[in-house]
Amino acid sequence: MPLSESLPEALRECRAVQVLDRSIHQERLGHGILLHSSNLEAVEPIARAIAAELLNTEKDPFLHPDCFTLRPSGKARMIKIGSESERTQGEWPQNSMRRLVIDIQTSANQGGRKVGIIFEADRMNRQSANAFLKTLEEPPAGTTLFLLTTRPYDLLDTIRSRCLNFRVPDLEGAIQTPEWQNWSQAYREWLSLILKGPTKKSVPHIVLGASGLNARCQQLLQELTQAAWKQQKESLPENITSSEKDALEVGISRGFRTQLLAEIERLTLDYAREIETLNPGRLPANALHRVIAALEHCAGLLEINFNQAAALELFFLKSLRIWSSVR
Repeated sequence: MPLSESLPEALRECRAVQVLDRSIHQERLGHGILLHSSNLEAVEPIARAIAAELLNTEKDPFLHPDCFTLRPSGKARMIKIGSESERTQGEWPQNSMRRLVIDIQTSANQGGRKVGIIFEADRMNRQSANAFLKTLEEPPAGTTLFLLTTRPYDLLDTIRSRCLNFRVPDLEGAIQTPEWQNWSQAYREWLSLILKGPTKKSVPHIVLGASGLNARCQQLLQELTQAAWKQQKESLPENITSSEKDALEVGISRGFRTQLLAEIERLTLDYAREIETLNPGRLPANALHRVIAALEHCAGLLEINFNQAAALELFFLKSLRIWSSVR
């Protein structure tokens, strides 16, 4: 059966899927596959479908005895190498890099192929990455290793160079909830107030508006995360640890946050284009560039675990100063 038939319709025409499908049936699939997208939900179905094909199973391949998975754990969402203090009866702890390496080196339980999958591979620290690199350089026969990530360039160059790299289109479209549509309208109205020129009457509304937009952002992110997490919990493997659950929930929140920032950028660009169409020369290009740079700075702060509300507040205040200077 073609690989695409088991995938969501949005992924079936994806070039990565077509190339991987041909490679499987020509028995030329590489031992290291790097799948990356702006959203992990786009790459996980592909890894799942290929694993099922390689392991010749119609059941969930992630539960197959010859499929080994490794996920970030804890609220810091790091992929741990595994410490001596965590060993039990000589065994490295579950969901650690050392345990994955040992499992991959062991003979297949059912005498066939083996599959290893690292979720959010960019969360490997250097110690974990170096341990994995040794296995990637000399993988056991009949083993395919998948790395799933939204940040491929955070991986070691030596790891990326030893994998076949496939970029997968994002499955997510624009956020469609009524709450987001209301927020979008409020954001446009806030920009309009600033660009009309601050007055004694409008200044309090502009300042309080920035605070209100930020607060509504936090609420929206919380609601989106809770709804998605409630749904995902129903399909989690029974043996998943509480630490892995924490990491998954934080990962879901991070994914929505990334999507929301992308939507704010789109809204800002669309609004600026409308203003420019109606009033050519009204918005200096450098002002728009500075606002987008401020948003990117906000995203960068969030990647190093800066407080979410504080980072967004900084963006709104910078945005206010930049647009207020436009005359």
